[in-house]
Amino acid sequence: MMQKLSKDKFECLPNLGVGIIYGFAIEAMQFPKGLVDVLAIEPQTLCITDENDNIKIATDVFEHINTLPYTKLVHSIGAPVGGTLQPSVEQLNLIDYTANLFNSPWISEHLSFNTTTEFDTGFFLPPCQTQKGLENTIANIKRIQERIQRPLLIETGVNYLKPNANEIPDGVFMAELCKATGCGILLDIHNLFANQLNGRQSIESFLSQIPLDHVIEIHIAGGSEMNGFWLDSHSGPIDDRLMALTKDYIPHFKNLKAITYEIFESYIPKVGEKGIINELEKVKLLWNSKGQPITKTIPKTPNAAKRLQEFNANFSPTEWETFLSNLVIGREQPQNILSNQKENIAIYRTLINEFRASMIVRILKLSSTYLMLILGNAAFVTILNDFWSKYPPEQIALNETKNFATYLKSKDYKMNWIYELLHYEMAVVETLLDQKLRTAQFSADPTPMLKALADYKLPEFVSKEGDYEIEITPDETKVNWKCFAEV
Repeated sequence: MMQKLSKDKFECLPNLGVGIIYGFAIEAMQFPKGLVDVLAIEPQTLCITDENDNIKIATDVFEHINTLPYTKLVHSIGAPVGGTLQPSVEQLNLIDYTANLFNSPWISEHLSFNTTTEFDTGFFLPPCQTQKGLENTIANIKRIQERIQRPLLIETGVNYLKPNANEIPDGVFMAELCKATGCGILLDIHNLFANQLNGRQSIESFLSQIPLDHVIEIHIAGGSEMNGFWLDSHSGPIDDRLMALTKDYIPHFKNLKAITYEIFESYIPKVGEKGIINELEKVKLLWNSKGQPITKTIPKTPNAAKRLQEFNANFSPTEWETFLSNLVIGREQPQNILSNQKENIAIYRTLINEFRASMIVRILKLSSTYLMLILGNAAFVTILNDFWSKYPPEQIALNETKNFATYLKSKDYKMNWIYELLHYEMAVVETLLDQKLRTAQFSADPTPMLKALADYKLPEFVSKEGDYEIEITPDETKVNWKCFAEV
């Protein structure tokens, strides 16, 4: 069994420097020498599943990443510790494989949950912060620690809900996890910034409640505003206010070993290589400031741990997860403890639906573009809303796509092209999964349509009718790997 990390063991972890979340677009960039030290690898984003939903580990992709001249950190998104369901053996095996391959100095996972016994939420949601929820989370952390014999960091989460009387405060909850398991902290400073701006808990209050010497890594990112909420959107430039706050607090983290910049792949074209380098240069300045004298004090919250007994120990984490999950996917209306949080729930619904739409549009690019051009964007959104009302979210993009394809087929639209395009794109997906040759049939020459849709427009002329087919070979699907992995 893994022993609890002592302060000395935290101190002995290597100083790594500045990192960035890995993606194919990030790999293609030419960073100035010495600017980037670390690649944070999210292994689940680089895998697909077979027909039985079993993970297919992309060994060739991981072995390629291992040749890149950076330290690699495994940052898992597949075994969040904040739920009642334990991390699966399959996920733990994937984490263990990549951690060993990369010789990752530590691994990290999220203080969230994203699945219930009935369905996936498609989004990280906040845990049940009661005594029972704390016990569940501790058990999940220990399960990972026992399987993965490396230091484990737990990432602080964003929470768009208002605090309520049933909860242990965010900082106290994290402190109790550290006390019980010896885990380290991945301090996502932007998540805390969003929580502060949204009226949940201030960064200073959170830091006053946690053991600061357990902070091993920081994540920092850009955000955006929507409907009065500050979102953890990973959308580009770091807010100047957050930069100033982070610089003030960094000297308190004596065991800080890395600072990682996060940006979603979808925002990279907008920000550009030059813009990302500019943000990394800011992060490098933060890293270089970690040994500076403390200028901003963090007052300790007196007797914070004693407040644990004030909360409802009988509140069921399973009940919380089922209730909240149904709310955020639109199955129920807010009531009881969340009756005053309709706007907060609406934010989750919007974010989940946007994420689900992005998965579909990026894999079924041709079919989605055709529907939007023929029917209009508003009609396409109506179709998506109807689909979402009938199918719960999926964590894996390919599964979400398969469900949407099944839904479209059931509608029997009087548009031949949509089903021929859909069959073609799903054939590419299936060949990617099983590496078997397939053909896609078309009732007219598909070349003008495929070329036009690739440029987000319809062809200028109607193709000649006839019997046409496209052969899809395993070798050709390799070029689509990046498309699927980036979702």
